[in-house]
Amino acid sequence: MSKICFGCGVKLQSDDKEKLGYIPPKKLDDAKYCMRCFRMINYGENKEVSTPKDVKEIINKINKDVRFVIFLVDYLNINDEIIKIFSSIKKRKVLVVNKCELLPKNIKKSRIEEYLRGYYKITDPIILKGGKRNHGAKSVYNYLKDNDIKETYILGLSNSGKSTLINDLMDVLKSNMTKITVNSKANTTLDFIRVNLSEDLMLIDSPGFILNKSLNHDAALKSITAYSMQMKECETVSLLDDKCYLKFDAKTPIIFYTNVNSKKTIKKYYKAAPGLTSTIKIDKENVDIVLYGIGFVTIKKPVNITTNIDLKNIEIRPSMFGGKYE
Repeated sequence: MSKICFGCGVKLQSDDKEKLGYIPPKKLDDAKYCMRCFRMINYGENKEVSTPKDVKEIINKINKDVRFVIFLVDYLNINDEIIKIFSSIKKRKVLVVNKCELLPKNIKKSRIEEYLRGYYKITDPIILKGGKRNHGAKSVYNYLKDNDIKETYILGLSNSGKSTLINDLMDVLKSNMTKITVNSKANTTLDFIRVNLSEDLMLIDSPGFILNKSLNHDAALKSITAYSMQMKECETVSLLDDKCYLKFDAKTPIIFYTNVNSKKTIKKYYKAAPGLTSTIKIDKENVDIVLYGIGFVTIKKPVNITTNIDLKNIEIRPSMFGGKYE
């Protein structure tokens, strides 16, 4: 019987070093991880590869199945595209908002659920996951147990924390199973991995998907920060080492909610910025500009913003945390 890598889900093989799943022939019988996952775990290396299944292929497979679905997303990546994918799942499902332990202290968790139901029209169950112990995985386990769910897919963006959730659930159940590879690069899990946590619970880790609109496919840091700035007239803020620019035509406080390293990649200054061909008109107070793959920025006052970012990679919405949601 063919063996699969417990880290990424691909078939183990010893014929070709350049292909996925390679393990030296002498170690093939006892191997639990392919060389890629072994080096990822022990040396922090990662050879990035393309996701072998696109979003439609993953959703079609799941919609033909009868199993439950856990859909995982961190609050920085909540946007129209993600909600459309979540809504396309026709099976019983729950939306798990991850990394809520990293929310700014002044933000009430209950307001996030209120926002999701009010603005994005989510009617399915919602779990706000977060905590110092097992990252709040026990809340997910209790939901599955209370609803007599014995088999479930875990679905979400690449790097959304799917494998971490499975490993945390192993800890909750005190399982001695080999843990799944966790890495901050995209596409760690390359195929579906079945994990029998106990006699009563089987999880299926799925390949993470990447939004075509994403401005940043690089590794996300574990820390999510709220970074406040006071923008002046004609002042520009630079993102991702001068790859993205936002130029303001009036004074306004702004707050970045992001998982990129703000001290290194978010800067502001007076200078001519290239390619400012698009205009974002903010005519209300407390509006979010969602920057796909980066996070979102809350604009406190009406202002016009010129940018080099294609507007298809931006979403404008009422602020998730500002105004009535504080």
